[in-house]
Amino acid sequence: MTGPKPTTHRLRRAAVVLGLGMTLAAAGCAGSDKPGPTPSARPTSPSASVTPATPKPKPSPTKAAAYDPLSGGRKVDGPVVGVKIDNVAAARPQAGVYQADMVVVERVEGNLTRLLAIYHTKWPKRVGPVRSARNTDIEFLPMFSKSPGLVFSGANGKVARQLQKSPIRTIPRLTRDSSRVAPHNVFVNLDSVRNLKGIGKQQPVGFAFGKSRQWASAARDGSVTIPVGVDRFGFRYRNGHYRGTWNGKAQVDEHGTPVTVDNIVDLKVNYRKDTRTTSNKSYVAQTVGKGSVVVFSGGRKITGTWQRHSTTGRMSLKSSGGRTITLAPGHTWIMLDG
Repeated sequence: MTGPKPTTHRLRRAAVVLGLGMTLAAAGCAGSDKPGPTPSARPTSPSASVTPATPKPKPSPTKAAAYDPLSGGRKVDGPVVGVKIDNVAAARPQAGVYQADMVVVERVEGNLTRLLAIYHTKWPKRVGPVRSARNTDIEFLPMFSKSPGLVFSGANGKVARQLQKSPIRTIPRLTRDSSRVAPHNVFVNLDSVRNLKGIGKQQPVGFAFGKSRQWASAARDGSVTIPVGVDRFGFRYRNGHYRGTWNGKAQVDEHGTPVTVDNIVDLKVNYRKDTRTTSNKSYVAQTVGKGSVVVFSGGRKITGTWQRHSTTGRMSLKSSGGRTITLAPGHTWIMLDG
């Protein structure tokens, strides 16, 4: 009997081996495809909603409290009225001077003096004795208001015409006191005239009020004497105010109330012969321009310069170092010293 050929036998063995290899490979592949354990999902917190921060508003700059341009105290929105007051011995005692916010001392003919008392925060019912106006008043008074009132008793023809051309509102309501000798017997009730039409409200004068470190190092001077014309005005500092004297006598009103002052502004001015008047002996103070000044306040003094560009313009007060000189709130006397 004849058996299979060797070649055929080898082919069959190779086929068996090949088939077994493929079976094992397939089994290996099938094992590798088995899915592994599913990874557990990490817990997630809900997304926090992010609200954009609202920017904080920038603080607005703190505004300095508004002060009154004439008194330096609480601002009063109202009219400004000047009263021309006699200042000779026969006119004393005067009335209502201590209630004025500012008092201007000026030289007139004969080297005598008169006062221009300026009212804005207080309105006394009796002020005087009232006397005639001068061109110095026309030049200086418009600094305080666009149309200030002026109480006066008469004026020469040329001065009267200058008043009519000026922004000043003239006030004629006057009364005579029979207990006084003329012409020192004319008075005015300011409370009855302050609401007259045409009188302008206050405006910035140029003076600064408030506390300033410059006064701490200022020279002490608690006793002041300032000559204007033939008169000597004295001021002695005591208990927070200056007490005034006139030619050595205490400045008191007709009720005995002392005239107290918080600031004295000694303006060095030039007086020229007044050509806009019928009198050949009158003077007018030049208060437009510049010059030196000494300011007294709180028992101390600061020297410097004053400047003013026009009759309606403000007046600046600067120390010798160029800093604005501040005034204390209260009553101020302005001396037209020349």
